[in-house]
Amino acid sequence: MSSEAQQQGARRRVVAAPASSSRAQEDRENSREDDPDGTSYEPPENMPEGTIAFRYNKFQHNARIACFMLPCMGILMAYGGKTTTSTVVAGAMVTYMLDFYGWREGTLIAVWVTVVSSMATLFLASMHLFTVSIYNIALVYNMLAFCASAGLWGTLQFTQLQRENPRTVLICERLLFALMPATPPVLMTWATVAMAGAGACHYYLLAYLSAGFYLYVLPVRSSFRVVARGRSKKVGPAADELDELIMGRFESTAHAMCFVILPALIKTAVHHGHMYSTRDDLADVVLTHALPPLVIVALADRGSLWWMGIELKYYRVFRTACGAALVLAVAGAIEIRVVFHAFRQYIRVPYPYDYVAVTAGVYGLALMVLAHFSGVLESRGMWVPLTALGATAALGVQMALGMPFYMLPFGCAGAYFCVQFYYKRKLWDYVSFCGTAALVICWFIAKSFMFLDFEFDPLPMSIRHVCLVLMAVVLASLLLPGLVATSRRPGLVGGLLALHAAGMCVLELQLHCQFKGIYPPYLVALTTLVGLFLTSHLFALGKTSGATAWLMGCLYASKLGLLLHPAPLALPSSLLLCLTISPIYV
Repeated sequence: MSSEAQQQGARRRVVAAPASSSRAQEDRENSREDDPDGTSYEPPENMPEGTIAFRYNKFQHNARIACFMLPCMGILMAYGGKTTTSTVVAGAMVTYMLDFYGWREGTLIAVWVTVVSSMATLFLASMHLFTVSIYNIALVYNMLAFCASAGLWGTLQFTQLQRENPRTVLICERLLFALMPATPPVLMTWATVAMAGAGACHYYLLAYLSAGFYLYVLPVRSSFRVVARGRSKKVGPAADELDELIMGRFESTAHAMCFVILPALIKTAVHHGHMYSTRDDLADVVLTHALPPLVIVALADRGSLWWMGIELKYYRVFRTACGAALVLAVAGAIEIRVVFHAFRQYIRVPYPYDYVAVTAGVYGLALMVLAHFSGVLESRGMWVPLTALGATAALGVQMALGMPFYMLPFGCAGAYFCVQFYYKRKLWDYVSFCGTAALVICWFIAKSFMFLDFEFDPLPMSIRHVCLVLMAVVLASLLLPGLVATSRRPGLVGGLLALHAAGMCVLELQLHCQFKGIYPPYLVALTTLVGLFLTSHLFALGKTSGATAWLMGCLYASKLGLLLHPAPLALPSSLLLCLTISPIYV
């Protein structure tokens, strides 16, 4: 950095944006719905270059912070036991009373006294960890750092601090976002390993780091800065240091590097004795090293690579080249680690033709996804090679599953109709694709499971009935994307979504309660979260009615009752509870 830039940075100061006229305030009130984060504020004129315009505002990212803050609070309170829980509860009560009486300074002091007291109780509860291994000091450090981030989160809720010391508010906001992608993933991985074992600890850490990278490391506008005059209100793939972002280039670089390196390090630490013993181990190594960079490259349009300072004219070339290499590497590793490891009994083709068929299917799908995101398919003339690629992938999958020759044309026809819908967006093409694909999938379900003679206990259903429900859920899953994209009838889409949610409830009740381990609890939680997200998202887009969204939300939320008590009556009881207490979307 040059001396002039250093002097300019040293002269940078924080000033409050002046109060505007009543007419400007009315305009902002009218545009608040279109600009909820407040970026429509304009900085004052005639400001020195490099000055940060500060505005008084509420902290806008509470929901984002709560995604990691609340689970980790529960983990640490469970770990600390009665002492930590009592300290937190007592501190929360005192803080609430002081805030109720309007003693702002006392409330802020009570927040930090509670945080420091909780840190002391956690440190005392962790003394035995040092006798096990000195490396546990890193775990205790993450506990204490998380407690500090909880104090920072509480500090940002005090609006009077913005007027007394605005620079402190900016520092607290940046420090909070710097801590959240680092310490909570470690604590949640530690808790998950304590419950499920350390065999897949690198994948647990990778999942939590991916969520943290998406929530906190991607460029986020500050709640207290005014967007500079002439800058875009949206964060694009390229940004600069003074673009009113919460985290700067250094913090973003550090978190990106940790995201890439830490899963590989924990994989080496836990499995160093057999990292390259089998093909599965080698595929694990490839996945651990390739998935984090692939996530970063996939989010490039949202600014995940802004810290690299790549010019826009080279941005797309860099993203396409790196993405292609990473997608091909991940596809090959998934073929070994997932397909041949978990579904080997369903592959009917003898060696070496099984590898040829599965490779054609996996890499065909991977190339189609890569071509879509790289923009190669924008030309209408690409429908011919895309159809050939889709037909090759479908034939590879069908041959690997041992389907007879009279079923092979249906897979090719499904690929053709899917490509036609991709370019023409006609509902008839998509319905034809769903019909051919459902026929192939239903044949596989019937030949693989329906011949079994088994009765389920949770509900009086045989495995044939469960297979029929599974076929209905598969058909609904195939129809929904096309209907959401093309249909303008919320009733039809909503009814199909409600049917899909009800089918998922029945399937998970039977599989989770009947077989221990075949349908683990995390799958129930995952499908519940995805279902609730889709419910709110589709309702916000106007694709479903209020009653349908309410019913879907209750159905998906009721599945959490299976985690608390995996019994037949748990699902209907939790469903009635959700229907009773949940508000209807209006």
